[in-house]
Parts: sequence; C-alpha cells; structure tokens
Amino acid sequence: MLGKYIKFNNTQMPNPVSFSYKYNPDENIFTSEAGTQMSQIRRLDRLSFSASFNCTSRLRDQLDALCLLPSVTATIDNGTPISGRLRQSGDVTLVEDSENTEGTQGLWTVPVIFEGE
Repeated sequence: MLGKYIKFNNTQMPNPVSFSYKYNPDENIFTSEAGTQMSQIRRLDRLSFSASFNCTSRLRDQLDALCLLPSVTATIDNGTPISGRLRQSGDVTLVEDSENTEGTQGLWTVPVIFEGE
C-alpha cells in the first residue's frame, strides 16, 4: 500500500499490507411521540480505520502493547494526530515456516482497527 504511512504514539509502522478507512457520524437518533426521528449530532467526522501489518515478532509485541493502552495517537501520512483506541481486529497469524527466520521468533500478520475519539 503506497502512500499510507502510519505512526502510533510517534512510533513509525511499516506500510500496511491492507488499509481502509471511513468517517462515521457520532449521533443519537430518537423517535418522538409522534413517530418522527430526531437526532442529536455530536460529530460527523469520527475517523476509524483498519490495517493489517506483516511484521517481525518484535513489532508484533509493540502492536500488542499498543492495543492494550486505553488511548493511542495515530498519525496518517504526516497528517494531524488523532487520539483513539487501537485494538486487534482478528487472528494474529504466524507465517508458515517463518519461525526459522534469523533474528526473530517468526514473521506475523497482525490486523488492527483504530477508532477515533
């Protein structure tokens, strides 16, 4: 994936093998007694993205630690830093036969999801 450089808490990540993002509205929708919908809009531009990284066991451990924090700062492509939650979004998998790779305890695929505050 070209052009999507991500930093978490000012730690540079390698380019993700997959990356997708969207802006979600943050609003509450209520139904009035008359049956019409009423909404209370907090924000219309809450960023969330998912990424998958191919990484060494050292970077996998860093991502694991970041996913346990209550909040991290994400910066995409030198843009404005955004605070939010980083969590694993699927199975962390070991690449077949990579446990023999010198200097690491295997190569891993780590999927994560970030949801802005």
